[in-house]
Amino acid sequence: MTTEQIPLISEALTHFVAAKKSPKTGQQSHQELGRFVAWCGRERKVSELAPSEVAEYAQQIGLGGAESASRLGPVKVFLAYWKDQGWIENGLASHLRVPRTRRTATTTKTTTRTNSRAGSTGSQLSQEGYDRLVSQLDDLKDQRALVLEDIKRAMADKDFRENAPLDAAKDQQGIVELRIRELEASINNAQILPEGVSSKVARSAVGAKVTLKDTNSGKTVAYTLVDVREADVSEGKISTTSPVGQALLDRTVGEEVTINVPKGTLRYLVQRITG
Repeated sequence: MTTEQIPLISEALTHFVAAKKSPKTGQQSHQELGRFVAWCGRERKVSELAPSEVAEYAQQIGLGGAESASRLGPVKVFLAYWKDQGWIENGLASHLRVPRTRRTATTTKTTTRTNSRAGSTGSQLSQEGYDRLVSQLDDLKDQRALVLEDIKRAMADKDFRENAPLDAAKDQQGIVELRIRELEASINNAQILPEGVSSKVARSAVGAKVTLKDTNSGKTVAYTLVDVREADVSEGKISTTSPVGQALLDRTVGEEVTINVPKGTLRYLVQRITG
């Protein structure tokens, strides 16, 4: 299969909904798939999604406990569909699991710090991240208009009993409307982080850049802590809901950090914090 034949993630969802139409796949499943697609990035090719990103999504969902982890079911079926269609060579569904690791004192402490920051304020975003959300919202509103046109064309066929295009268009409309509402809520509740010359700060928080030394290898790495909506591993921006991001919140220079991840245990020494 050529690169041109590989669909965008949003297009893959449209194909999947049309192919897997069933009374058992209710609106809740469609909403979960819509959240997953929005998290991955609608305009990316399905072949661009990395196993590590799938694992991070599972970690994020798993933070809500066993009940939240059950939401991964529809997404697993969706990812298996990619493999069945030949869009990807290596399956991704197997990476969509919540690791059953024992909660250590460090993890518990980190979660407590994270939870204490949550709920009282909205998302903390950089100006760039805020502008990106606004752009995504504008694109979705354009897409809403296109979906409405698809519905009108499908309704021209008076036989509604076996009108697969109409059902697929209505499902897509529900997903688009859900994502629009989520983005509008995020934008309305967002706090834009101040910009300026980087300076040293006492404790790490959202928007801070944390420089770390791996105590095992001696290598130095740097991460910028961001809201999940701004996360981009390729640019060193990690979500504060990810295992690493959680563990790096509210840290000071000189502090040692131990982080449990699916591949093992990471040990870092905090060398510098700027914001």
